[in-house]
Amino acid sequence: MKKPIVILNCLVIIVFSILMSSESHAVLDDLLKPYETGNREFEKIKIGDLLVFWHQRTIDGAIVEKDQIVYQFDADTEQLLNKKISWREDLPHNITIKISAGEAEAKVAGEPKSTTLYIVSPESDVYKAYQVSDNPCWIVRVIRDDYMRIVIIDAVTGDSLGFGVPPPYESFSLAGPWYDNPCDGAWHGWYESAEYWFNLMGYSCEGIVWPAKGTIQSHIQNSSTGMFYELAHGGSSYFAGGCVGGSIYEYTYASDIESWIAAYPKMPFAFIGSCGGMCQTGDNSFSHEFRKGSLSNTATVGYCGMAESWCALCWEYSIPWQDALFNYMYQGWTVMAAFNQAQADYPACAGSNNCMRFAGDVYFGGPYHRSGCSYVVGDVNGSDGYNGLDITYGVAYLKGAGDPMCPHGSCPISPCETFFYCGDVNGSCSYNGLDITYGVNYFKGGAGPVHCPDCPPMPE
Repeated sequence: MKKPIVILNCLVIIVFSILMSSESHAVLDDLLKPYETGNREFEKIKIGDLLVFWHQRTIDGAIVEKDQIVYQFDADTEQLLNKKISWREDLPHNITIKISAGEAEAKVAGEPKSTTLYIVSPESDVYKAYQVSDNPCWIVRVIRDDYMRIVIIDAVTGDSLGFGVPPPYESFSLAGPWYDNPCDGAWHGWYESAEYWFNLMGYSCEGIVWPAKGTIQSHIQNSSTGMFYELAHGGSSYFAGGCVGGSIYEYTYASDIESWIAAYPKMPFAFIGSCGGMCQTGDNSFSHEFRKGSLSNTATVGYCGMAESWCALCWEYSIPWQDALFNYMYQGWTVMAAFNQAQADYPACAGSNNCMRFAGDVYFGGPYHRSGCSYVVGDVNGSDGYNGLDITYGVAYLKGAGDPMCPHGSCPISPCETFFYCGDVNGSCSYNGLDITYGVNYFKGGAGPVHCPDCPPMPE
């Protein structure tokens, strides 16, 4: 059974980093002149094969949440491919506020991190006020008791209207649930989105809130788990997924993933949603360990700097961005193409902010199967073992004799079917005289056989 895991409490490569250039244009770009006649300022972003122009709506300096205009042009032909508009018609042309940013901050306990004026969308995923107001609001982010908290202050009356959903925050004391002692909160909209799309793609999905470390391990060490999603406080090498006794965070480290996955195939797809999950993608990062260092038939996507002020707009678009990514993957796009298009649809996450990151195989688009191949490394004669007779058989094969197929049939993982994968004992993903030499040395007491990382045998 194809079985991804969605973990609502955080887990994200950039060996392959997607670089995007951006610039703001106060003067209307020539490409936009046939379509725009006003004085709106657009940011120009190069994303893959697209030239994207993005305007975030503001009214007298207040950001209008979820209101944007996006133009997508072919970068080579400059042909308009798509225009997306989200624009509320019930808003005034001007606004008046009576509470300053400093006065709003004074109403919130904690160390101010950022304070921004907003017109909150009635469909907001992040700013869910328990008091409804049509007035502009100050969104105040503070650090209190080592946690990020978001408070919504009415910019006219000064009333506290409610709390926002905090992004995963990069601090060693933050993890799993939003807060601890006792543990509280969960990113329901985010995890439910992943669970919905993974099931729609045909990968039976188990969604778990605050999973114990042993539960995470059991899914990593299940070869039928082909897609993985996590969202929690943490960084590139740690996250807190569980909560022991309802009050103490339980941390999982990249070194745990490396150990757990060692005897199992790499993870085809992982979404790493820790705040800084994709900022580092080398050795001892989640991205690297889920991929087992490979850039073939595996991809990771996730956040970098999501708790920082420059990613605040991206965080507000993070659920629709994620829905777009998974929708394009569902349509059969490669992960990288789906990633680029999601960036083009929601440019607040792209450009100089670069809050969403991709790493892995740029041509990989599934299937997201993780089952290994049924064979013994070095067994080229079908004896279900590796011994001196395989050396003899291999010499004959390389001289033109013997069956060029591995004895247990084909391995359904690309590129395993392109070479004599069962005979590769030095991990080179090829079969030649060097494997014979390696095997002879092994039987004389040298290092043991090493399989091709892209063609793992099924664990015993």
